[in-house]
Parts: sequence; C-alpha cells; structure tokens
Amino acid sequence: MSLSPFVTDESAIASFEKLLGRQSTPAEREQLFRVKEALGLRENDALWLILFALQYYESLYRQFPKAIGAEASRILAQTRETVDAQVKAGAEQAKADLARAVAIAAQGVARDAARRRMIEWLVGGMALGAALVGAGFFAGRALGH
Repeated sequence: MSLSPFVTDESAIASFEKLLGRQSTPAEREQLFRVKEALGLRENDALWLILFALQYYESLYRQFPKAIGAEASRILAQTRETVDAQVKAGAEQAKADLARAVAIAAQGVARDAARRRMIEWLVGGMALGAALVGAGFFAGRALGH
C-alpha cells in the first residue's frame, strides 16, 4: 500500500482510515506523513495521534463548502419557486382588481350618462310643457277665454 516515500507505515494508515471511516486519499496520507517527517515524530509520540485527529477534522472541513453550496442552491431554487408563485398570484390578483375597478368605473360612466340623458329628457319635456302651456295660454287669449 506504499504510494509515496512518506506513506510507509501500514498500521498508521489503517488507524487513520479507521478514524476517517473511509479509505484515505493519497493526498491525505502524504500530508499526514509529510508533517510527521517534518516534525520528527515517532509512532508512539502523543502528537502523532493528535495529528491524526487534526487531519480528520481538516478532511471534514473540506466538505463544508460543497455542502454549503448544495444547500445554498437548494434554498435558491426553493426561493425562486416561491417568488415565482407569489409573482404569479400577485399578477392574477392585480388582474382581478383591475377588472373590478374597470367594472365599477364603467358602471359609474353608464350611470352618469343615463342621468345626463334623463336630465336632457326632463329639461326637454319641461321646455315642451312650458311651450305647450304658453301656446295654450296665448291660444286661449286669442280665442277670448
């Protein structure tokens, strides 16, 4: 299982992979043994065990950006769906409100036009009535009544 000059201790690799809960990558093993060599650590050194734990946490932290990105994408998609639904509902409500307002305005215009016509007929009828009364008055006078 020796992949580089650094990765030579099979029991250390097995322990590290047991901690990870999966097979370690070549890069993880090389980094682990590079630090061991640079610090001059031995297999029975307590710092060597701490280095395992730190490497384990480092591998966990590398997964966070992917998980955060996936969750952000999911939330963004969900937000888009919600916004689209709200925009569509708002547009439908605006159409309904506009139709209602147009109907009310049309009723008002029709009512005003009917009133105008009614007043025109009333004024015309009153004028005709006054003219007929006046004509009757003058006709009666002319006839001597």
